[in-house]
Amino acid sequence: MEKSYISIENVSKVFQTRKHSIAALKDISMRFEKGEFVSIVGPSGCGKSTIIRMVDDIIKPTEGSITVDGFTYDNNVPLSSEQIQKLGFIFQIPNLYPWFTVKENVMLPLKIYGKDLKEYDERANSLLDGVGMLEYANAYPAEISGGMSQRIGVIRGMIHSPDILMMDEPYGALDESTRETLNMELLKIWKDTGTTIIFITHNVEEAVLLSERVYVMESHPGRVIADIKIDLGEERTLDLIGEERFGEYCTEIENLIGKIELAKIK
Repeated sequence: MEKSYISIENVSKVFQTRKHSIAALKDISMRFEKGEFVSIVGPSGCGKSTIIRMVDDIIKPTEGSITVDGFTYDNNVPLSSEQIQKLGFIFQIPNLYPWFTVKENVMLPLKIYGKDLKEYDERANSLLDGVGMLEYANAYPAEISGGMSQRIGVIRGMIHSPDILMMDEPYGALDESTRETLNMELLKIWKDTGTTIIFITHNVEEAVLLSERVYVMESHPGRVIADIKIDLGEERTLDLIGEERFGEYCTEIENLIGKIELAKIK
């Protein structure tokens, strides 16, 4: 059978400590088509972040295979520069360098990849403007708030126009208004660029609003328990949150997660 743009097949991950083996993921299989927006939700400890770190080649799987755009990863061979540049990763914590300005932090991946910074100057300004940060371009991280730093971390992962963007709960530290603004901006970027997005979140409403599909996971060890197609039409706006069908999707996912948490208590 032809593989999807991103295929995770029968992947397990065991972390070794001095005294114990911790099974983080067990026999995970997922697929992501080119240009698709897919969220992964589930309780803490279900391995959501581990999955995208394996796709980004930060963590190696213990078993199974990962294929991205026709290339199957080899645990003994690091990804090439060309393969790495297809990937963008946005972490929970922005980790800005204090000695660089806001704009220099945004441009940092371009320096690492050896890109001509002048060619990306307009894109950097556009991204900064889109999150309300253009006037702070020459400020340093110590001079801006934590929420502002988070916004910079988000657009830094987008600066080199990656084919695949992985987002690990990037809006967790933001207030609701800023989060909603960035969600709408993210949808616009996704539609304009055709980027494949894998989005990790604890916020079920956020997952339903943004995604074409939502994977639901359970923990100890992490497993996929549902793959839910979200059919809310192509035009996604905040107005959808009040619609009945939107609420039905949220309830379905919340009930699945609730059963998981209840089972842990019992």
